Amino acid sequence: MFKDIRYHHFNIIKPDDTGAKWSQQWHTFPGLAYIPGLTELEVAIQPYGDDLHRFMQQKWHYSLYISMAYITIILALRHWMRSRDAFNLRVPMAYWSAGLALFSIIGVIRCLPEFIHILYYKGFNASFSDSSYYKDWRLNLWYLFFVLSKALELIDTVFIVLRKQKLLTLHWVHHCLTLSYSWYVFGDVPATARWMVNMNFLIHSLMYTYYACKAFRIAIPRVVNISITSLQIIQMLYGLYINIQVLVYKLTEQPCDAHISVALTGTSLYGLFFILFINFFVRTYLLKPHTKSMVFTPACAPAGMTNGFKVNGNGVINNGVELKNRKNSADSFLGLHNINNNIEIIKKIN
Repeated sequence: MFKDIRYHHFNIIKPDDTGAKWSQQWHTFPGLAYIPGLTELEVAIQPYGDDLHRFMQQKWHYSLYISMAYITIILALRHWMRSRDAFNLRVPMAYWSAGLALFSIIGVIRCLPEFIHILYYKGFNASFSDSSYYKDWRLNLWYLFFVLSKALELIDTVFIVLRKQKLLTLHWVHHCLTLSYSWYVFGDVPATARWMVNMNFLIHSLMYTYYACKAFRIAIPRVVNISITSLQIIQMLYGLYINIQVLVYKLTEQPCDAHISVALTGTSLYGLFFILFINFFVRTYLLKPHTKSMVFTPACAPAGMTNGFKVNGNGVINNGVELKNRKNSADSFLGLHNINNNIEIIKKIN
């Protein structure tokens, strides 16, 4: 909206406009009433709104550089950890997950009411074709927070590597692509962002709460992580469907506030994620027998990814460290670690 966005049919701002006319009507969308402290923060940042949008629209490719740096750092860390013991980061990870859970919950509180509002008053089609959300600064700010949080969430992988857990392809691919896509989409102000942001905030509020509880050693039924993974699959399916609908609108020249490039990349992204999450679900819950050992879920892996003390056919997996093809693997393990680590080793019973 800070460039020529003539493809926006419902909400057009001319290129010579000085910027978006942010709404000061705090009652515009239900649920976005005054919140002490939070509202003051939103108002304080508001004068920089135009510049922030211009920056994200012009510099979204910075996310590609961040992704490349992320992959490089992770590879370097994995190499560095080869000859080192896994770090015990349970407590820091617990607070990290709790912080991201709280952030996501606030995002739901701030953004979901408008989503429900437009679904109820304008209908389903308007939810992905009418980008009226930009009229309220608070929504724009939390959409921006959402986009920036994708870079912050890359730290999740650091926990996995430093704790020497198995790093799934799904994990780092999901992080990199989500970061780049969300940065690209934000500057374009498409109506589809409404679905992306709200679904992600909602799922992450559940997911990170689950991770925090597990890190704090709060017993969580296995059905919970299965349910979260199922919701993630549904999220990708809906995202795929919404972007396909936008493609249909654009190709048939129906009014829709989104660029066709956003719909094309969104369709590809959600389609890939849908396949990856289905594959993960099948391999984790349907093909592999469930162990009765205590398991622990790491930060920002799919909900079924575990870091437990469980038996492997070739050795022992302890705190995410797999010891394969070693003689007397349990004795070797004990020789490397002090008994005060309070780590339980479960041996396979032949």
